[in-house]
Amino acid sequence: MNSTIFRLPPSIYVYHMESDRLIPDNILYSDNRALHTTNGSNITDVFNFWAVDRTGIWGFTQTSEYDIVFVDGNIHCLRLYNRLQETVKKLVGSCNNSYSGFRDGADALFNVPMKVIQDNQDPCLLYVIDFRNYALRMVTISLVPHVTTLIKNDQKKYMGVTQDPCGRYLYITHTEGLERYDLVTNTSIDIVSKSTRYTNDALMYDGAIERLEGIILYRDLVIMADSGRHVLFVVDLTNNTTFTICTGEAGHRTGNASVCRLKSPSTLLKLNGDIYIGEDRHISMLRGTT
Repeated sequence: MNSTIFRLPPSIYVYHMESDRLIPDNILYSDNRALHTTNGSNITDVFNFWAVDRTGIWGFTQTSEYDIVFVDGNIHCLRLYNRLQETVKKLVGSCNNSYSGFRDGADALFNVPMKVIQDNQDPCLLYVIDFRNYALRMVTISLVPHVTTLIKNDQKKYMGVTQDPCGRYLYITHTEGLERYDLVTNTSIDIVSKSTRYTNDALMYDGAIERLEGIILYRDLVIMADSGRHVLFVVDLTNNTTFTICTGEAGHRTGNASVCRLKSPSTLLKLNGDIYIGEDRHISMLRGTT
């Protein structure tokens, strides 16, 4: 792991990062209350949701250069922000901090949605982590958005989601480990679990897992941010083995995978062959590997 790219202002925690579609080579990231963009040297505020209406931005996905769908767990909904017009409008959900629930359809309800990604084959599909409903949900974007639940398991709190390049599989982190959902057969399997309590048929077990959040695919590797253990947890899909990157001691120290330190890593981004790690007041970078 190389040196930290930059240090964020005090008390800022990086919730989500993406390559900025409007400003090439920049990173667009959220800190719960606002969106920012950075080139590694300078940070520019994009929009402060908290200052406007006391709402937040937990996860987001860019559906075009200017349009950003974001989830707000405080008011249980998905909203659409336009960077050109600087407008915010409701997409689906209650958008009311006192009105949460679980319901599919055009009048769907969420309970603390945390993350959202866009399908890499069909731009009209979104996948949403609905944290307190213990569910993975799909939103079909149309004149009237429609919500369908793909997974609901009251023993697992889902945390992060990514999709394989061919678009068939979703990889989902949760409080018990890592799950893979097949969008063709509508079935799921546990890839790795921290116990046999809820996942008796997992391919692998690792009792050290604490809190897997952000997730990316890097060739045949599934790389996850374990914010509870302060490491990157890696699954090699070619031989069903696991390993970690960094020491597990909370802090910020550069160096190779055996000596580096992270502090509560929560989100990951693959950009130009490198891996960026969003953590407590830092964005760090893991140089591209083979």
